[in-house]
Amino acid sequence: MHQTDTPQNTPENGTAKVPAGKLNFGEKVAFGIGEVANRYGENGINDVATPIYNTILKLPPDTIGWILGLMRIWDAVTDPIMGYISDNWKGQRGRRKPFILLGAILMAIAYPLVWMASPDWTQNAKTIYLFCFAIIFFTTYTIYSVPFRALATEMTPDYGERTTIRVYSAFFTQTILLFIPWIYPLTQMERIQIGSLVNFELPWADPVTGIRFLMGIASVTILISGIVCSIFPKERYNKIAAKQEKVPFLPSFLSLVTDKPFLMLHGIGIGLLSSILLVGALGLYVNMYYIWQGDTATGSTYQAFVQNILQVLGYIMLFVISIFLAKMEKRTLLSLALMLALVGSLARWFTYNQAIPQLVFLDPFFFAPAYTTFWAIFLSMLSDYCDYDEYKNGKRREGVFSAISGWMIKAGASIALIAAGVVLQKTGFNAELEGAQSEATLHNMRLALVSLPVACLLIALLLSTAYPLTKKRMEAIRTELEARRGTV
Repeated sequence: MHQTDTPQNTPENGTAKVPAGKLNFGEKVAFGIGEVANRYGENGINDVATPIYNTILKLPPDTIGWILGLMRIWDAVTDPIMGYISDNWKGQRGRRKPFILLGAILMAIAYPLVWMASPDWTQNAKTIYLFCFAIIFFTTYTIYSVPFRALATEMTPDYGERTTIRVYSAFFTQTILLFIPWIYPLTQMERIQIGSLVNFELPWADPVTGIRFLMGIASVTILISGIVCSIFPKERYNKIAAKQEKVPFLPSFLSLVTDKPFLMLHGIGIGLLSSILLVGALGLYVNMYYIWQGDTATGSTYQAFVQNILQVLGYIMLFVISIFLAKMEKRTLLSLALMLALVGSLARWFTYNQAIPQLVFLDPFFFAPAYTTFWAIFLSMLSDYCDYDEYKNGKRREGVFSAISGWMIKAGASIALIAAGVVLQKTGFNAELEGAQSEATLHNMRLALVSLPVACLLIALLLSTAYPLTKKRMEAIRTELEARRGTV
């Protein structure tokens, strides 16, 4: 079924009254808790694998980058398969929640195993180990993440409430991201001491044991997160989907990847995500080896504090978004977020400063508003697109959409992760030299830290200003859909 590209028999000014579609507090919290497991899939390896496997287990950074990049390619294979299975599942508990539960259980088992390599193994043994267990983990993450992302699009049809859902999930994202940046620096410490109030010895004797201890704790949080998310949120489009014909994969794939709004929206997401992934390790390395001249304990601690400030400021931004911005035009907010990130990227040439190390704490004041606004709004726009897709094609196919959407984002991420490892290697960095890196190497690292995200953000900004699915357009589309098949 194909419809014309403009809603018919609807007020084009978007002023028609539509049902509220509000969700209760508990349901939004339960979905938000599910973001904890999702973040471990996205950040729990990507953010810490390079420092742990490079500085502790002594794998070259380009090897780690290639492995992480290949994992995104593996996701590109498994995500569409999972989306197809989930969209066509006819179980009584819904199309999404059974797989969310299964995926969380498998993730909780697989995640600690990624970190069981020994520094005493050969380079080949460590490379093969990381590659094999990363594939296992990211396969379990696919089982969880594709239905989880699809569930977000099915909880409400309301334009503003979709942003509110993402505010709740972002709250839990910020919370778990308070912990993840501390995984590596905590492994470098023997005890935690804060004046006379806090003073205790950590329960591990060396960094390798510390990694395994902390990843065991992470495994428990993944499991709890998935169980909660698999029980309480409702799949409001499940009855509609149960009546429709089977969703074919190949035609769905082709119709999405040739659709201009779909490509523009994902170009924006890939641009922002690439700006983060390309310099994720570089920020830490510039801190440790340029600002602190090889003092990895102090440099990584400073970087963890930077990330924590980022998350705390993110909480403030979530409040601002939920109270003042949730009902505003999303395209405008997206462009403002990208512009702020662009300014922050340029400022890093000055804030990552040897003479005044504390200037690095200014970094989050640019990126907390930018990243928090971007992800809340961008993910909400993905939910809006599913209504546009149903309007054009006559089917709810959130699973295939989420899979192909994830495939495109992860394909972009794979290129960025491979490039990140290669760029770090090309700067001349050598972990064996520790604090004796050359001036040319340090200059190259700083230059990459600034220039790479700027290029990505400029592309994303250009796309965001031209994106056609405005608030007015989406309200008209929703009114037409509810006239066709009723409300949910």
